[in-house]
Amino acid sequence: MGERAVNMNSRLWLIVLVLASVFVLTPKQRIPAELVAFAVISPAVFLLPGWCESAARKGIAAITTRGDSSRKIALAEWVSPALAGTVLSSAAVFCVAAPPPWQFWIVSPLISASFSLLLLTTEQHFKYPGRTILCLMWLIQSSMSPHQGKLTDFLLFTDYPAAVLPADPASGSHHPDAYVLASLVVLLLAIGIYALLRRRIPR
Repeated sequence: MGERAVNMNSRLWLIVLVLASVFVLTPKQRIPAELVAFAVISPAVFLLPGWCESAARKGIAAITTRGDSSRKIALAEWVSPALAGTVLSSAAVFCVAAPPPWQFWIVSPLISASFSLLLLTTEQHFKYPGRTILCLMWLIQSSMSPHQGKLTDFLLFTDYPAAVLPADPASGSHHPDAYVLASLVVLLLAIGIYALLRRRIPR
């Protein structure tokens, strides 16, 4: 996956475009936190678009059609970007909050895994609608004002790792613990959707 993505100029431009949106759309005081959110999703954005239809994946699938290897490949497809997103955000967060709140260490891997699963699912079954929804979610998240305890804070799940950093109930924002629970709910939903579609429409 990594070799394929590195050799595609479109992937490099995609990452640059997503990163540029942070600096263009995000209120200045929130840019550092949004860069942490970017670190969470960037490996999945870099590796997964177009992967399901690629010759590399089809070649691997042809080799692993028998036995349990196909399940291991399916697992690696979303676990690899999820782990990379967790590692990148764990390094980036120290540039924003040192030390970060303990909730971040739970929210970051949960959202990284959730985003990888959802992006992989949309690439497999709802390619362009899925890309559009996730893109709009990111753009809305990047352009929003600082969190003020609104319901939309929970709808924009890709922003949880950034939102938990400055979260302060005294200022009217959600308690950081709320993002921990919300991250768990998002992951369970992502797993459920992925498993259901994989059973009904195997790839």
